[in-house]
Amino acid sequence: MDIAILVIILVSALLYFIWKYNRRGMGKSNALRRDARRLLNTAHDDADEIINRQISVLQKRYPGRTEEWYLEKIIYDLERDR
Repeated sequence: MDIAILVIILVSALLYFIWKYNRRGMGKSNALRRDARRLLNTAHDDADEIINRQISVLQKRYPGRTEEWYLEKIIYDLERDR
């Protein structure tokens, strides 16, 4: 009986850390999207459309990168052009 409780606790802890790790990654993407929207200086929906379109272009040019990489590239390009 004690082993079952220990296994449940370990599985719960593992699931918690996996959930926490995934949320942290989503938070960075959201922060990068917010920064890109700010640099675009347009309406929220229009900025999201521009960002999504640019991500599609970048995915064709640089396949296999993370969404965060594409967003960082968009921000870099926007800051460089200013």
